[in-house]
Amino acid sequence: MTTSESTTEALRERLRSLIPEGGKDGPTQGVNHIAVFAKDLEATAKFYSEIMDMPVVRVSANRDVAESTHMNVAIGNGMSLAFFDFPHVPRLQRRAPEGVGNVMHIALPIARNTFLEVKGRLDQNKIKYQEVGGAVYVADPNGLTIELMPFD
Repeated sequence: MTTSESTTEALRERLRSLIPEGGKDGPTQGVNHIAVFAKDLEATAKFYSEIMDMPVVRVSANRDVAESTHMNVAIGNGMSLAFFDFPHVPRLQRRAPEGVGNVMHIALPIARNTFLEVKGRLDQNKIKYQEVGGAVYVADPNGLTIELMPFD
């Protein structure tokens, strides 16, 4: 084992030591929504509703900024992705650089038959995606990567 591998494994062991014996769940009820900056709400709405089969379930003014629109897309079990546009703020129209604090991807379990339907729509619409270990990774119109994890 190289020094790099032993350092990595030592880190993993320190992290594993934080796992409580007997298991323990977190104190919250999971995710209500994940807030995402959106460049184009119409393109985002079409991608999620028409390609991903995830309907728009709410559209309203952003309660913090009147010039901004807040749109929720259902991802299942009462959870949603909440997209916010800020067309009057130029710096929020650019994609953020990759790195610490940013989202790598959002992984969503999906029934295999629905997964195959979505994958077919991706192919039909010539939307690029990557398959890794049976899952599909696809970027939405804002550059947010969604992982679809099929289950039986």
